[in-house]
Amino acid sequence: MKATVLMKSVLETLHHSKATQELVRFWLNLPRPDGEVCPKRSDFSSARINGSLPEVFLSEWYGNDALVVVQSGTILDRLIGLDMTGKNIFDMTPPELVHDERRYYQALRDHPCAGLITRSMINFADKPFIYRTIQLPLLDPFHHVRYFVGTGFLIEGEAMEAEFGKVDFKRAKLVERRFFDIGAGVPASGPQGVNDNAGTPQ
Repeated sequence: MKATVLMKSVLETLHHSKATQELVRFWLNLPRPDGEVCPKRSDFSSARINGSLPEVFLSEWYGNDALVVVQSGTILDRLIGLDMTGKNIFDMTPPELVHDERRYYQALRDHPCAGLITRSMINFADKPFIYRTIQLPLLDPFHHVRYFVGTGFLIEGEAMEAEFGKVDFKRAKLVERRFFDIGAGVPASGPQGVNDNAGTPQ
């Protein structure tokens, strides 16, 4: 019950796209092993959220050096400028952001929770954009958080200017990072719903 109430609170916050709302609702309704706040990867099927599939991605944690994209939505691939399937996210992340990226995903594993990241980015076609993603944890057969399913959403035009003000940026930068309690607490560096390392895109 506690996880359900908390996730409904998160649902009210993570409303930046219809696909996000659908994914969170689907994730919330998946069964949990006794005593766990996360569903199992084996119970998650992207086919059951087919209408949102272009925005959904799934990644698998292999350790501090590898977070591999198992499934990548076509919208994400189009924005980044290449097929992300099979790619190590840490290899694709700007070097100056890799350390924090690893810490973020490790935090999602240590305190199973939902996460949100907003970044200013430049894709492989040299096109700048602001991209917001959410991450929801999934368990492996041993009940360890090993997978993350999420959605991505492009913020541009008037919406980008209204939310962030300055929109003329020329490099990748972390704009916003949040953690949301789903029943196991949140990292000390990221209280529920509060920005961690937030800033304005440059």
